[in-house]
Amino acid sequence: MGGSLALAIRKKKLAYHVTGLVRNENTLQEAIHLGFADEFYLESDFLKKDLWNKYDFIVFSLPVDLTCKKISLIPDSYTGILTDLGSTKREIIQAVENRFTREHNYISSHPMTGSENSGAKYAKEDLYEGKLCILTSPKRLKTEVKEKIQTFWDKLGSQTIEIPAEDHDEVLAYLSHSPHIISSLLVTWAGTNPKVKEYNQRSKIPLSGGGFRDMSRIAGSNPEMWEAIIHTNKSDIYKSLKEFKIKLEELLEIFEKDGNSNFWKKYFEKARDYRNQIFKL
Repeated sequence: MGGSLALAIRKKKLAYHVTGLVRNENTLQEAIHLGFADEFYLESDFLKKDLWNKYDFIVFSLPVDLTCKKISLIPDSYTGILTDLGSTKREIIQAVENRFTREHNYISSHPMTGSENSGAKYAKEDLYEGKLCILTSPKRLKTEVKEKIQTFWDKLGSQTIEIPAEDHDEVLAYLSHSPHIISSLLVTWAGTNPKVKEYNQRSKIPLSGGGFRDMSRIAGSNPEMWEAIIHTNKSDIYKSLKEFKIKLEELLEIFEKDGNSNFWKKYFEKARDYRNQIFKL
């Protein structure tokens, strides 16, 4: 996400000098080789040299739990604008409100984009084009900061909508977080079936069709990032999965009754309608 942001800024020719901050030497060397920023620092060097005020705009592209830790390190002297790309908001917003007891320049962002791949080599310059970016404002945010962040995402080709932290995490539990768990359960469920394992091993190409491939794609996502997402949105994810369980049990009852020949046609028609509503088709 961070690498893609750097590439997007360059593609749009925005007037930014882009600095990449990485956590370890291997990532640093890879980032330098790929050259998507003007300069790079190890995080440890950045903090040791106290370089915060060298930059007027800082974006945290980290798992949510690490983002919260970095927020606690923001010095009182820093006057620039800050945002993040976090997938949950409740804990980030709480960390910001704990850190700043007066007016501040931190607004949280969540670009609704990405892929199952992680690492600098997977950065894409068009990742944010035509996508939605959710903004979440903490208490005591300066009004002009919100306007500047909206303009920033607009220049990258994204549209913005503002959603409070509590609502954001509930909505994303249904549209992102629980679907990732269900996708992972899907591949575990299929991958441990003896017949699936036997015949898939015999076949020169995978047995699965496009439907399974589409539904299982996100099961390959970054485990570190998703562990942090689950831990920071457990209550809403639990609630959504409980509701999913109820819906699944209702379908199992239909199989047990096996008496309504028109049920599945109507069921799939209704599901298609809901999909069209969600994706605005």
